[in-house]
Amino acid sequence: MPQLPAKPERELDDKVEDLAQRIVQVVNTASPEQRQDLREYAMELLRDGTEAADAPLAPPRTANANAAATNPLGIGLLLGVLALPALLLFPPVGLVLLGIAVVLGVWGVLATLLRR
Repeated sequence: MPQLPAKPERELDDKVEDLAQRIVQVVNTASPEQRQDLREYAMELLRDGTEAADAPLAPPRTANANAAATNPLGIGLLLGVLALPALLLFPPVGLVLLGIAVVLGVWGVLATLLRR
């Protein structure tokens, strides 16, 4: 024999069943062409309304965390690594990449030192 839910849970079940029955009545009063759209709309409203309540709040980002994410030092290092093979294959492109990498690297080091 299935176990009956506790009284507060049963009250919530009854409320949900009543609301669902009211939605069914409204959808059934619509024309046959509108019923499918109304069903989908009701389900979408229910999904959107309940997912917003279940979603965890994101922790606020601090200015320091945002600044660390935009430090050009990492991009400078990546461009420096990419510039080395480019110097061998096509020296003008490699020199430009190496120059940009140096500028970004210096900028990143200075931004890190000045921020502290």
